[in-house]
Amino acid sequence: MSSLNIVFNYCLNKYVPYLFIGFILFWHLGYETWAPYVVMAFVLFIDKFSFKTGYSVAYCKKNGIDIERPPE
Repeated sequence: MSSLNIVFNYCLNKYVPYLFIGFILFWHLGYETWAPYVVMAFVLFIDKFSFKTGYSVAYCKKNGIDIERPPE
Protein backbone atom coordinates (compact mmCIF):
# COMPACT_ATOMS: atom_id res chain seq x y z
CA MET A 1 0.00 0.00 0.00
CA SER A 2 1.46 3.36 -0.97
CA SER A 3 1.89 6.17 1.52
CA LEU A 4 -0.42 8.39 -0.53
CA ASN A 5 -3.16 5.78 -0.21
CA ILE A 6 -2.59 5.59 3.55
CA VAL A 7 -2.92 9.36 3.92
CA PHE A 8 -6.02 9.39 1.73
CA ASN A 9 -7.70 6.64 3.76
CA TYR A 10 -6.83 8.38 7.02
CA CYS A 11 -8.34 11.67 5.82
CA LEU A 12 -11.49 9.94 4.63
CA ASN A 13 -11.97 8.10 7.93
CA LYS A 14 -11.11 11.10 10.11
CA TYR A 15 -12.79 14.08 8.43
CA VAL A 16 -15.53 12.90 6.07
CA PRO A 17 -17.89 11.71 8.87
CA TYR A 18 -17.74 15.21 10.40
CA LEU A 19 -18.53 16.75 7.03
CA PHE A 20 -21.52 14.44 6.50
CA ILE A 21 -22.89 14.96 10.01
CA GLY A 22 -22.48 18.73 9.73
CA PHE A 23 -24.06 18.84 6.29
CA ILE A 24 -27.08 16.79 7.34
CA LEU A 25 -27.57 18.76 10.55
CA PHE A 26 -27.41 22.19 8.95
CA TRP A 27 -29.42 21.09 5.92
CA HIS A 28 -32.32 19.84 8.04
CA LEU A 29 -32.16 22.25 10.98
CA GLY A 30 -30.65 25.36 9.40
CA TYR A 31 -28.17 27.89 10.73
CA GLU A 32 -30.70 29.85 12.78
CA THR A 33 -31.28 27.23 15.47
CA TRP A 34 -28.88 26.26 18.24
CA ALA A 35 -29.36 22.49 17.90
CA PRO A 36 -26.83 21.77 15.10
CA TYR A 37 -24.08 23.56 16.99
CA VAL A 38 -24.77 21.61 20.18
CA VAL A 39 -24.92 18.29 18.32
CA MET A 40 -21.61 18.99 16.55
CA ALA A 41 -20.02 19.88 19.90
CA PHE A 42 -21.26 16.57 21.33
CA VAL A 43 -19.92 14.68 18.32
CA LEU A 44 -16.47 16.24 18.75
CA PHE A 45 -16.55 15.49 22.50
CA ILE A 46 -17.54 11.86 21.88
CA ASP A 47 -14.72 11.44 19.37
CA LYS A 48 -12.11 12.83 21.75
CA PHE A 49 -13.42 10.95 24.78
CA SER A 50 -13.71 7.61 22.95
CA PHE A 51 -10.09 7.89 21.76
CA LYS A 52 -8.88 8.52 25.32
CA THR A 53 -11.00 5.65 26.63
CA GLY A 54 -9.67 3.27 23.99
CA TYR A 55 -6.12 4.35 24.75
CA SER A 56 -6.59 3.73 28.48
CA VAL A 57 -8.09 0.28 27.86
CA ALA A 58 -5.17 -0.66 25.63
CA TYR A 59 -2.72 0.65 28.24
CA CYS A 60 -4.37 -1.39 31.00
CA LYS A 61 -4.38 -4.55 28.90
CA LYS A 62 -0.73 -4.10 27.94
CA ASN A 63 0.38 -3.60 31.54
CA GLY A 64 -1.88 -6.25 33.09
CA ILE A 65 -4.02 -3.80 35.06
CA ASP A 66 -7.40 -5.26 35.99
CA ILE A 67 -9.89 -3.03 37.77
CA GLU A 68 -12.14 -5.96 38.65
CA ARG A 69 -9.37 -7.61 40.68
CA PRO A 70 -7.13 -5.05 42.39
CA PRO A 71 -3.72 -6.21 43.64
CA GLU A 72 -3.70 -7.68 47.12
